[in-house]
Amino acid sequence: MSFQLKDFVSIVAAQINHARSVTTKITDFQPGSVARTLMEAPAVELEELYLQMFLGLRDAIPVATFQSFGFTKLPAARASGFVSISRPAPVVSPLPIPIGTVFTAVDGRAYASTAAVTWAASQTVVRVPVSYGTPGLVGNIAAGLITVSSAFGSGYTVSNPAITTGRDPETDVEREARFAEFVGALSRGTVYACLYAAREPVVLDADGNVFEYVTRAGLDEQPGLVRIYLYTNRGEPSSEILVAAQAMLDGSRDDQLGTITPGYRSAGVEIQVLPMLERAVPLSVRVGMFDGYTLNSTVEQRLGDIMAAELAAVPPGATLYLGSLIEAMLAAPGVESIVPSTNTNIVCGPSEALVAGTLTVTAL
Repeated sequence: MSFQLKDFVSIVAAQINHARSVTTKITDFQPGSVARTLMEAPAVELEELYLQMFLGLRDAIPVATFQSFGFTKLPAARASGFVSISRPAPVVSPLPIPIGTVFTAVDGRAYASTAAVTWAASQTVVRVPVSYGTPGLVGNIAAGLITVSSAFGSGYTVSNPAITTGRDPETDVEREARFAEFVGALSRGTVYACLYAAREPVVLDADGNVFEYVTRAGLDEQPGLVRIYLYTNRGEPSSEILVAAQAMLDGSRDDQLGTITPGYRSAGVEIQVLPMLERAVPLSVRVGMFDGYTLNSTVEQRLGDIMAAELAAVPPGATLYLGSLIEAMLAAPGVESIVPSTNTNIVCGPSEALVAGTLTVTAL
């Protein structure tokens, strides 16, 4: 049974009920009576005792459960994602987009590119990784709200799928959920424990905020060999994430200090931590518009953003049904009907992270 606080009124009522059940000689329990006064005096102190016990337990639980296991709260994380840039005609020659290129949302928030990208010749669309400067949920943004960049003129269209990787500092509830996963992984050697260990590493920036963390993990299990594929909020994982995850799974031994850090893998089983590779998924559709709407580059860009968001939400080993994708794309403003050129569902392998490829849109 959980700990239950008792207040002054309930304590006095319990004493009166007990007195009435064991004696008939005392009949006056009205406020101000001698019997009630003798009961109310200790009830005040008992109420204070209950409160102090509750406060003590509340302070002791984090120490006993979280701090004893080194479960400090995770710091905030920056919102990272992608913007797409398109133009009606393909670029004639490769167009470099330097790191630090700024893209601005409709509300004034600025997102800077985190890697240098080259827009390949004969392509109409390019995808650029971006990040928001301030860590936390403040950097998350809905699809289609990043629309401007001073590096691209009026002949270009800038847009984005939803960016939701920004996180505020971890709350007590979130830490409790993470600790529950840790307890479930105490039986080391299980698939659950290995996946938990592989998802744990994070990379911090110079300010102590989370720069990179694992967002998805795929599993390929064979007799004597397990491959775990990782993907992070910044796309394909960095070497720091891969090395840290491999070290947690394998464990380590320091002969000079005489210390052994146990790993998570079973004896005799090899576990390889590998990067999850992106697979671009192309799609061709014919689109019909409602009366008063025109199929233009803005509509095509919105369809591309929806497609990118749907593909990014597919976990490793799952299937994105074509009907679900088309239903989501029908939410684009002005779109009445969509006819895809294929009838095949999109299967995501355990080592794959689906991203949007070339979307070919023609009028229906």
